[in-house]
Amino acid sequence: MPSHAQIETFRVEDAEPALRSVAPFDYLVHYRLMEATGMVDALGGAARALAALKALGEQYERRMRSAEIPRLVPAAFDGTGLDSGFVGQGMGSFAGFLTGGMLTGVVQEMSDEKLAEIAKEGPLKIGDESNGIQLTFDENGSTDQEITFDSKVAEGLSGRMKIRIHVDACPDAEGKLTVKLDVDSQMSVDGKPGVGGHVRSEFTLERFLDDDAQLMKDNGAAAAMTLSASGSTSGKQQSFDLRMGYGRERNSGYEDFSKERGFDIFHMDEVRHAAGLAEQSFVFQQLVAELMLRGSSHGSPWESGRCVELKITSSPGKRKGIRPNTAFDLEAMPRAKSDGAPAGGSVTATLSGGASLQPAGGKVAADAKYAYAGPDKADEDASIAFEARSKRGVGRATLEFDTRRKRAYTASGGLDAFFGTGTICDLGATFTISGGGNTVTFIPSSEEGGKYTYQGNMGGIGVYGHGTYTASADDQGGRIVGTGNGCVKTPMGTHCANGTEHYTLVPTTPCE
Repeated sequence: MPSHAQIETFRVEDAEPALRSVAPFDYLVHYRLMEATGMVDALGGAARALAALKALGEQYERRMRSAEIPRLVPAAFDGTGLDSGFVGQGMGSFAGFLTGGMLTGVVQEMSDEKLAEIAKEGPLKIGDESNGIQLTFDENGSTDQEITFDSKVAEGLSGRMKIRIHVDACPDAEGKLTVKLDVDSQMSVDGKPGVGGHVRSEFTLERFLDDDAQLMKDNGAAAAMTLSASGSTSGKQQSFDLRMGYGRERNSGYEDFSKERGFDIFHMDEVRHAAGLAEQSFVFQQLVAELMLRGSSHGSPWESGRCVELKITSSPGKRKGIRPNTAFDLEAMPRAKSDGAPAGGSVTATLSGGASLQPAGGKVAADAKYAYAGPDKADEDASIAFEARSKRGVGRATLEFDTRRKRAYTASGGLDAFFGTGTICDLGATFTISGGGNTVTFIPSSEEGGKYTYQGNMGGIGVYGHGTYTASADDQGGRIVGTGNGCVKTPMGTHCANGTEHYTLVPTTPCE
């Protein structure tokens, strides 16, 4: 497993030099497969085959970048020297490096409503089946990418690259988050039916959260990489398999180069070299997976509040316009959004304003209960910010309280033939003014104004309309002014016009 320092360095510094460290192993595996299946001979020897392989890798990279890159001089081949372009695992890591963290960050910044809308619309497709990208999102922010490139180079080599990337946004009941990176790289020689092969790799990283929603440092990861190369020569199928990985337990690592059928893909003198390159590739894929998992934005996806709903109950339920020193019983209940199960972990509550909260600070085991006494003076505000942390992620919620005396008013007024009256208990809550068969509904965005609609039947004539209004009032009274468009339905048709309504507010006894 990469060290914490390696992961942090990779996240904040230019990762492209490290990205190149994956390429040698891929090129070595692809070239040895070309040797074993007769592709090298079919292409006219080692030099031509290496040139073709390099050209294919460069074309894949250009497709991914959508920009030209420098062509470099070929070098002696032991897996190194082809320091541009990507094939196999390197191409998958490159795709994850370019899109994975960015995509996770973009999803993290979406609202729940926007993400639900995108998830409902289904896969987003760019390009076609031969050269394209398909993106799929679910409502909790997990992403799937499928990237396909078909390529053919002048040197006579054709290839097809298919990359599948999955990134979890929210942990499961064990606190597990999974990243998968699968690559299928196929090659064939133009004009030589049956001469070709493929290299397939599968990489999985599992990371685990502790009860504080932090990635565990000890026994908190498991990773596995498998690679298979196969093809046919003279009608005989041949294959090679590699396995490498580790579990959460100590000393659980494994490395297996022995599963071969039909040929030894690596020369005996290079097995140690190949193993070192494979380990280098394995470590780097973990770094890319960490980047995709954590995202490129501030904070981690599971800390965004999308994974855990923090339900807060208060008794009594009324928290606005309360009497000073009103006592409340509060309970904070974190629930995983994916299955509704209790998230466990702990809750921290932070009081801003008066008067007192017990327990007063620190973590309380979920489901957490609190006793709160509201502000002890009139016309004061207070709020309590709750944060739940567990291996299911992070949830947040805020309760607001005030002892502000709500002024109530009687309202009267209108426009033209309409005259209405009503009682307004709170200028910050929806209220109505009615009269003559018509009702105006006011929907405030604040105590200073908002929107209104009206609909009714006045003397057998249908009326309707909408607009915006402003309100200004104090202990002495005030007024409401509404401006909008109104319509009347008559036997001769519907007629509409703009107008301004005026209402007078007179203080009255506050509503209970």
